[in-house]
Amino acid sequence: MERNYAVAIQKRENLYRAYINKAQLVLQSNGGKHNSEECQYLQRAAELQSEMADMTIGEERNHHLREKETISAKVLSILKEIDPQKAFEFEKGKSGEKKTSQTTGSGRGGDNDKEKLDAMAKSWHKEAPNHSFANVSGMAELKDKLSDCVTNSNCEALLDFLKIPRLNTYFFVGPPGCGKTYIIEAFANELVNNKDKEYQFLSLVGSDIISRYVGDAEKIVTRMFEEAENCAPCILFIDEIDGVCRNRAQKSMPEYAASITTSFLTGYNRMKNSGKSIIFIGATNYPQRVDSAMLDRAEVIRVPLPDKEARSNAFRMQFDGVVELEEGLSYEDMAAVTDGYNYRDIERVTSIMKKSVFEQVMQQAGNETAAIELIKSGGFKLKRSDFDIAMADFKPSSKKDILDAIDKWERNLNNDSYLIDDDVE
Repeated sequence: MERNYAVAIQKRENLYRAYINKAQLVLQSNGGKHNSEECQYLQRAAELQSEMADMTIGEERNHHLREKETISAKVLSILKEIDPQKAFEFEKGKSGEKKTSQTTGSGRGGDNDKEKLDAMAKSWHKEAPNHSFANVSGMAELKDKLSDCVTNSNCEALLDFLKIPRLNTYFFVGPPGCGKTYIIEAFANELVNNKDKEYQFLSLVGSDIISRYVGDAEKIVTRMFEEAENCAPCILFIDEIDGVCRNRAQKSMPEYAASITTSFLTGYNRMKNSGKSIIFIGATNYPQRVDSAMLDRAEVIRVPLPDKEARSNAFRMQFDGVVELEEGLSYEDMAAVTDGYNYRDIERVTSIMKKSVFEQVMQQAGNETAAIELIKSGGFKLKRSDFDIAMADFKPSSKKDILDAIDKWERNLNNDSYLIDDDVE
């Protein structure tokens, strides 16, 4: 018994240190700026201290309780900085923890749960995105595939006759900034504005489902699939799906994460068996972190980095109708030298260029009104030197590691040899 106790404590201590280290790494990778991902790791660390406190007595128990309060105070401080509303909810939740153990039919159960889930479900319903396939450059094959899905959605009688499932499941994979979310939203626009059969659009982020209370995430997942069934025909889009349907083959997989994955797959299967017209879309930068059982249920779509046409259009969208280009400079020229750039890289380059335009035109015109008129009249134009200087000062984000990981995962996908991410998250 004593040995089992020591092993259980040591296991939690190891996980606790892993979460603290993960939180620090996230903070460092984000340039020292706090974010919600850092909070999630810290909250899990606090939960582990709470578990260890429940397993111990005396001074050791007091030590774990002090550690829990210290981490919780840090989480609250971060939330106040990045999301005051969540900070309020977190503080309210902490004050209610003691009451929950002392009362019956109150706290996190009963009507409070239903009200919280109802409010959350309302936030998942989104208006139709403003852009459609017409605004998406490149990716012709992918647009054709998704357009066929839009057309087929109007033929329910034939689908039923041929016994073709109503549920279409897509799994979008690609590096950050490649346009996964943009084309998914364009797809949603086409469906929501389909006059023959208007779809509702449910959209949420996997990391948002992970709750500070063990057990709450499972409830949210269950409600998410129920909501999709209730409002069909609909699109259910989960970005960062790796956060909520994690690969159970990962080493040191936390028990709570495995439980969420099981709830996710159970809810998905129930939704599939409902026969409702639902299009399910998951997106991730890290497909190797998603459970293989989910991948088996989906059509995997690889979204590449923007090609030359897409990069040219990205530059055009930033400057067309804003400032003219001087003769000898074109958007195609910009696209030609930005191979391997994603949309975020292009946005950062154009931001540097626009700041240069601002400084030059203000110096030339003398005041804001005159500067705007000078640009509108074509008296000031964007020069090749502006682009060259911006490119010289800019270093695109590194993509090799993530592209290599996706390539390896994709090569092994057909061999049922799923890549395992050994990191504890």
